[in-house]
Amino acid sequence: MSEAVKQLVKKHKIGLFLDPGTGYKRIKKSETLTISMNPEENEYDYIADENPTTEVDRYKPSIDQDLTMYKGEDDYEMVWPYFYERKTGQEAHIKCMIVFMHEPASGGGYLAWETDSVLSVQDLAAVDKKLNFKVIFAGDITNGVATMSAGAPTFKASTEEVASNAV
Repeated sequence: MSEAVKQLVKKHKIGLFLDPGTGYKRIKKSETLTISMNPEENEYDYIADENPTTEVDRYKPSIDQDLTMYKGEDDYEMVWPYFYERKTGQEAHIKCMIVFMHEPASGGGYLAWETDSVLSVQDLAAVDKKLNFKVIFAGDITNGVATMSAGAPTFKASTEEVASNAV
C-alpha cells in the first residue's frame, strides 16, 4: 500500500463565491474564511448505557467575512448594495458556492457545495476599511463538482462524488 502525499491546504485553495443573480464572483479581499458548521446536538441518556451519548442532528453553516473595501473590486461592488439598501427578506438571499480547490474530483473539477444563503451585513468599520458581513446558509447544501473557467465556477450536482487521489 502506498503512503498518501501529505500536503498543507493553502488558504487560496478554498474559494467563497457569491451570486446575487448576475453570476458568481469570488470574495477575494477578505482576511478570514472560517466556515462555522454550528452543529445542533442532542444528548441521549440511554437506559443501557452508564453515560449519556451526544448525537449531531444537523448543521447550520455560516461564514463571517471581513471584506476590505476596495471601490471597483467585484466583491465590494457586489456586497455594497446589501449594506446601502439594507436588504432584508428575499432581497437578502444570494446563491453561495464553496469550491474546495485542494480536493480534485474524479473526472475533473473540484469538490464543491452550492446553497441558497442570506447575506447579513454586520457593520461598516470605516477606520479599518472593512465591510463586515455574514453568509448564512439558508437551506440544504448540494454536494457536487465545480469546474473553473476564467475565474468563475460552474457547478454540477452529484450525490456520489468523492475526492480522487490526485494531488
